[in-house]
Amino acid sequence: MANNIPDIPSVPDPIIESVSRGKLILFIGAGVSRIIGCPSWKDFAVRFLKYLYEKRNINFHEFENLKQLEPKKLLSICNQICNKQSIVPDFKNLLSADKKLKEKYPIYEKLYSFNAVYITTNLDVYLDEVANKVVPLPLTSSIEVSENQPSIPARGKLFQSKDELLITNLQQGAVLHLHGSINDINSVVITTADYLQHYQWGIKPTVLLEEVFNHCTVLFVGYGLEEYEILEYIVSKGHNKRGINHFMLYPVFRQEINLYEFQKMYYADLGIELVPYPIDECGYEHLFAVIEEWAKQIGSKARPQNFYDRIRLIDEVI
Repeated sequence: MANNIPDIPSVPDPIIESVSRGKLILFIGAGVSRIIGCPSWKDFAVRFLKYLYEKRNINFHEFENLKQLEPKKLLSICNQICNKQSIVPDFKNLLSADKKLKEKYPIYEKLYSFNAVYITTNLDVYLDEVANKVVPLPLTSSIEVSENQPSIPARGKLFQSKDELLITNLQQGAVLHLHGSINDINSVVITTADYLQHYQWGIKPTVLLEEVFNHCTVLFVGYGLEEYEILEYIVSKGHNKRGINHFMLYPVFRQEINLYEFQKMYYADLGIELVPYPIDECGYEHLFAVIEEWAKQIGSKARPQNFYDRIRLIDEVI
């Protein structure tokens, strides 16, 4: 089995088919931003704690003990400290990328060239920056687009508050921040209390996820061990009821293929098929090579949603 994992995995046929109908949703996780130097979920929590220590809001003993906590719990405590002491945390600096790595690995440019719909659990705005630079699509219907004409990404529409997480905003080129954005600190979802409130049944985020998982094809990119808890929130609230296949690009060491098989079985029960790529030689940065190759195969196949799909979304909202 280990020898059957290619350096660049093949794009699953359902992904090509779904993007040709404007029905491909890319979920973007912290693993994508890590490639350009942003912190992982755990590193972000520790950075936040260190930020409070350097401002003398906690002492060294507290810092050393608290940094051992799991990320969501640690972020919850850091946020409570900020609220208690009226501190506005500098999330923009805490989540900043490395300029040289951004130039070396233009992964967000490649992902945006998939011409899909984008939902991100990241708080940073590097995908937003790319979306705002893209030339808008000409005003043509999906019927008028030639099969041989490459699709140009629509100008990105950015949605970052809970009130904007609407199924009518699932349009080609749109970027929806599921957990808020550093551009609006009041919108961010980072604490345990935030998650419990954000994912209540029947409110906008869960209604959105039900639509996504039951009527679209999802590709998860940049999710790993640290994001499992986040994924469980997402998948459980929008659980696939119609047997639609969803996919996750999954980093593996070839010598640990047995562990991958366990993960494969687990995610299969959630309706998610793992698409493995090896990290033995190049590390997690190999994700960029995969995305770069997939962009060539996927982006040119993208088309807007057809008229009847758009009408269905509008009807369901009304």
